[in-house]
Amino acid sequence: ELTSRGLFPNVFNLAASSVITVNATCGETGPEIYCKLVEHVFRQNEYARESQEQCRACDARSPSSDKKHPIENAIDGTNQWWQSPTLQNGKQYEWVTITLDLKQVYQIAYVIVKAAISPRPGNWILERSLDGIIYKPWQYYALSDSECWEAYGIRPTIGQPHYRTDDEVICTSYYSKLDPLENGEIHTSLVNGRPGVDGPSAKLMEFTKARYVRLRLQKIRTLHADLMSLRIGGENVDPSVSRRYFYSIKDISVGGQCACSGHADTCSTDISTGRLQCKCEHNTCGENCDRCCPLYNQKPWNRGTSDNAGICEKCECYGHSDQCHYEQVVADKRLSINILGKYEGGGVCDKCKVSFYKLFLYTPHTTGINCEQCEDGYYRPSKPQRNHKNP
Repeated sequence: ELTSRGLFPNVFNLAASSVITVNATCGETGPEIYCKLVEHVFRQNEYARESQEQCRACDARSPSSDKKHPIENAIDGTNQWWQSPTLQNGKQYEWVTITLDLKQVYQIAYVIVKAAISPRPGNWILERSLDGIIYKPWQYYALSDSECWEAYGIRPTIGQPHYRTDDEVICTSYYSKLDPLENGEIHTSLVNGRPGVDGPSAKLMEFTKARYVRLRLQKIRTLHADLMSLRIGGENVDPSVSRRYFYSIKDISVGGQCACSGHADTCSTDISTGRLQCKCEHNTCGENCDRCCPLYNQKPWNRGTSDNAGICEKCECYGHSDQCHYEQVVADKRLSINILGKYEGGGVCDKCKVSFYKLFLYTPHTTGINCEQCEDGYYRPSKPQRNHKNP
């Protein structure tokens, strides 16, 4: 049943079935010691003098899952987590890149990152890509508003993130606070609060389209006193300070839906390819319902929106062609007749001369924009109609 508005599939977590990779994980070169910042802070508290800082070992080769923290832990739905090497191994481990390959292009609605036993990342960039080669930023995150200028050259968005345009890329320090010291969350909506969300607009649809999602972590949030020590001491900083600074993430969720251009409300797995395929409606075709079906080009293809279904219109070829194409010049001159008998649209019927009727090839000898004329040397008797199999 054709509706008066666009159709959109449900949003679900794409990260769970993605291929996730990272360029650094703790314990890959052997066991390493790390300490929890939250325990260090509580130890300094005069009301918790008896508590002791507990340090642990990360070892990627250990048979114990409690000592291994691979990147797959960030998408497996458990309380296990991924963890980076500590800064005791070098300042270069502030720069860590996580990439999720969603295996096909989707419309992304949100990204949620949940930290584990460390604070949320300080400076980082959320990025998108269609091909895994060229990446574009979705949002910048910084330790402070001044860091937005210094690190990224972008005017900070004060307070809770908000957007002026459908494709504005902002920088925010809202999610980079030290508190909480563990289990902090970062919720990034790519659509809510943008002007074209109710459409959605073509610009917003383009902005949220991605196959690859990348997190480029670039600076760890530290205590002020420790920050001074790290800066002054450099590589010779006290290990008791540097080994409590690392990234840890227990969950990454990427909410998205099949990219069906507003012309399908469901998508199912194609057995031959293993990819999700839109079940296109509104007389649309293609993997993403991004074109009109062969005989439905009386009007140009349009996206489906919340107030316009964008249904592709059938060409009037009187049964003598199974495909047509749209020409703007024909529409401007009102030369094409539609199925309602009105000269509206620019559909031009293709291959009027050869058609199939009940699986038999026949030649109706018709021509013209709508297959409405006889070829030279042929005429239409007074009785047959234009849509007769042999006019």
